[in-house]
Amino acid sequence: MAPADDRMAFLVKGKGPAARGRFALGPAGANIHFSAEPLFRSIGAAGRLGAAPSGSQWFRVTADAGADSANPWDACHALMAQGQGVAAGGVEFAEPDLLQRWAVVPRPPSAAALAMREGRPHEQNKDDFPAIPADNFWFRDAKHGQFDAALAGLADPGAGKRTRIAHVDTGFDPDHRSRPIHLSQAEQRNFVDADAPNDARDRSAGPFNNFSHGAGTLSILAGAPVGGGKGFGCAPYAEVIPIRVADRVVLFRNSAIAKAFDYVHALCRNPRTRVHVLSMSMGGLPSQAWADAVNALYDAGVFVVTAAGNNYANLPSHLIVYPARFNRVVAVCGAMADGTPYANLKPTLMAGDYGPEPKMATAIAAYTPNVPWARFGEPDVVDFDGAGTSAATPQVAGAAALWIQKHRAAYEAYPEPWMRVEAVRKALFDGASADSARKGYFGAGRLRAKDALEQRPPAAARLRRQAADDTGFAAFRLLVGVGLAAAPAKSAMLELELRQIMQATGLETRPPADDDPRARRVWSMNCSRCRRYRGPSAKP
Repeated sequence: MAPADDRMAFLVKGKGPAARGRFALGPAGANIHFSAEPLFRSIGAAGRLGAAPSGSQWFRVTADAGADSANPWDACHALMAQGQGVAAGGVEFAEPDLLQRWAVVPRPPSAAALAMREGRPHEQNKDDFPAIPADNFWFRDAKHGQFDAALAGLADPGAGKRTRIAHVDTGFDPDHRSRPIHLSQAEQRNFVDADAPNDARDRSAGPFNNFSHGAGTLSILAGAPVGGGKGFGCAPYAEVIPIRVADRVVLFRNSAIAKAFDYVHALCRNPRTRVHVLSMSMGGLPSQAWADAVNALYDAGVFVVTAAGNNYANLPSHLIVYPARFNRVVAVCGAMADGTPYANLKPTLMAGDYGPEPKMATAIAAYTPNVPWARFGEPDVVDFDGAGTSAATPQVAGAAALWIQKHRAAYEAYPEPWMRVEAVRKALFDGASADSARKGYFGAGRLRAKDALEQRPPAAARLRRQAADDTGFAAFRLLVGVGLAAAPAKSAMLELELRQIMQATGLETRPPADDDPRARRVWSMNCSRCRRYRGPSAKP
C-alpha cells in the first residue's frame, strides 16, 4: 500500500459509498481497494441552509494505490462505470482530489533568503513596481483604498455584534504582534494536519520555512498595530476565524478547501456563530465539489471573496483561477500604486490574473504590490513589499466587513440570505473607482472603502440572484454533439476534466493551431472517453 499522503484520492458524489470497497482499473481489471469518509457534514445534510437537500452527498475516497499508478481521471471514470458496486444507488460524479500549488513570490535558498527572519523590515520594491516610499500605508489613503477615512466613522461594536470573517489560508502565527485582536481561537480549524484538527497555527519551522502566507494575509485583513506603529488591518473590529487549508509552501488539496467551506456552512446554522465574509487568498483548477460548496454558502448568505490568481509571463494562463472564477464569488484582481493594472509585467515578475471577460462582471481590484505583510517568526517585524492578488484579497474582504458593520440592521432585514451577498457586492462595486478603459483588468473598478460604506442598502426587490455555479463547459458539448444527453453526469465529468486540462496547459487563452500536439492530445483523450459512452461515432 502506498503511503497515506501519496495515495490516489477522489471526491465522489452519490447516495453513499461503502466505508470500504474496491473497483477495477486498467485493461487487466486490477482491483483497487478504497476507503471513504464524508467530505461535507453540513452541506447537503438534512435541514441544510438554502436549497432543499438532494439526498446525495460528497465523499472523499482514498485508494490503496499510489498516485502515480494510473491517470486519476481514468480512475474517476472507472468509479463512475462501476458505481453500483461502489456506492448504494450509484456514483453520480467523481473527480480527482488534486494537490495544487498557489503561485507566490519565490524565496530562493540563498544567503538573502536565509536572512529573511532577521534584520530590518523589507522596504517597498521601488525597482520593479510603482511605490510610495514616503508612506508604507499608502493603500489606505484617500487616493487608494480609503480605509483610514472609512474607519474614522466606525468603532468597535462590541462582543456579539462584530462582523465575522472566516480566514482560509495556511494558518496564523500566534506570537506575531499583528495577530488580530478578535481572533476566534476557540473556532480555529486545521484541514491539513490530521493530528491537530483544532489547531490552525502555521507549523513552519527550520531555516528555509520562513514564509508564511497566512500570517501575511491575516495581517492585512485585521492586523493589530505593531511596535506602537499605525494600524493597517482593514477590518480591525472584525472577529476572525482562522482555518488552515494549506502548508507553508502553499500546497493544498481540493478536499481541504471543500472541508473548510463546509465548516463555515456549519457555523452559519447557528445565528450566534454565523459567518458573514469568507476571505481566501488562493485557488487553482476547478472542482465541482467547490462549486456545490460555493452555491451552499451563497444560499446561506456568506460573502465569498477569493484571489484572482498570479502568473509569470502570463503562463500558463492569465485567466482567473477557481473558485474566484465562479460568478457567485467575488474575484480580486490587482491595481498598483500608480493606478495601473497589476498585470502583463516582465517575465521575471509575478503579476496578477484577469479575465475572461464574462467573469469581470463579478470582479474588483484592490492594491498590490508594496503593501504591509507580517513576517512569520519575527513577532515585531512587518515587511512592506507584500505582493500578489493574495495581498489584494483581504482588502476587499475587510471593506465588505466594514459595510456590513455600518449597515447591520438593514443587512439583517433581507428576507433571503443570498440577498445579503448581493447587497454587499453592489455596495463595493458601486463605490469602486470605475475605469471603463481598464474594465478588463479591474472589473467593477478599484476598491474605495469609504465610498462603498456610503452606498445605502438597496431594496430587496432590486437585487438579482446569481445563477448557480458549476464547472460545465459549453464548448465541449458543441464538440461532441448531443450524444451524451442521456448521460449528463458522465458528460459533466468530461467537461470538468477538459476544463482542468485547458486551464493547466494554457490552451484556454491560446487557441492552438490544428497541428499543435497539445490540442491533439487533449482531443484524443477526451474523444476516446466519449466513445465509451456514445459509441465509436464520436469524431472531432
